[in-house]
Amino acid sequence: MRVRLFLRSAARVECGLEGACPLILMPGSIAMANPAESYESYMMPTLFGPCARILIQEADPKPGERVLDVGCGTGIVAREVASRLGTTATVTAVDLSANMLAVARAVAAEEGLTIEWREGNAEQLPFHDDAFDLVLCQFALMFVADKAAALSEMRRVVNGSGRVLISAWRGLDRHPFYQTLHNVIQQRLGMSALQEIFALGDADVLRGMALAAGFRLVEIKPFSLTARFPNPEAFIAGEIEVDTAAIPSMQHLNSKAREAIVRAITKDMQPPLKELTSDNHVVMPFHGSLIRALP
Repeated sequence: MRVRLFLRSAARVECGLEGACPLILMPGSIAMANPAESYESYMMPTLFGPCARILIQEADPKPGERVLDVGCGTGIVAREVASRLGTTATVTAVDLSANMLAVARAVAAEEGLTIEWREGNAEQLPFHDDAFDLVLCQFALMFVADKAAALSEMRRVVNGSGRVLISAWRGLDRHPFYQTLHNVIQQRLGMSALQEIFALGDADVLRGMALAAGFRLVEIKPFSLTARFPNPEAFIAGEIEVDTAAIPSMQHLNSKAREAIVRAITKDMQPPLKELTSDNHVVMPFHGSLIRALP
């Protein structure tokens, strides 16, 4: 997913964290010229909008604060903060992807929100020390190549009395549908990248990384929510298409051979898909962690 599962895939839209990209579910009926538009229209209402509200409720941004959204994608976290605080706060968002930022700017303008959008790298944030009171990062850290550098940068740009809040998915073991999909893709193609999405599922590892980055206090709490994705067949087709796009063995196949592989994986995934299907929707629980780090 950035369901935001993510995947490093040259075949998908750049989302800006060292080549990391969201698993963007794009049923053919909503596919658009800029895939980030499909991501915004399909994923925000079902999953990432609700997740953003959970993150922001925990962060509790205050009037007058300077807020940064790292790895903002199409800007749902920044937009929610700006909508909540209006002009009483300064909201900035950073991402490497021009496509994502283009959609973020357009949607924010439609909503009448004032947000500074910056193109930049999470490992080298383009801001001076102590520039923000609150730093937020929703489902992005797991895809930064140098996670230690990204955490250190968040520590650098937050002031001494500020706070950093990060959301990450818990492990594959908490997401049986994706565990099964990972196993099926691995069996069919010899490798899978799905584990990368859930790479920060160990709370002790997360805490250790944050402390090593210079934070003095780190608290981690779990959260869960259920998402409802319309059109189960389009859902599984989109999942398989994007989750196999970066695998070398798929890239070297002709279109007919790739279609055969996708059909085989789709067939393998019908039983777990059926278990989650209700009223022509895929109804799926997701489990994440909220990390609060204080400098």
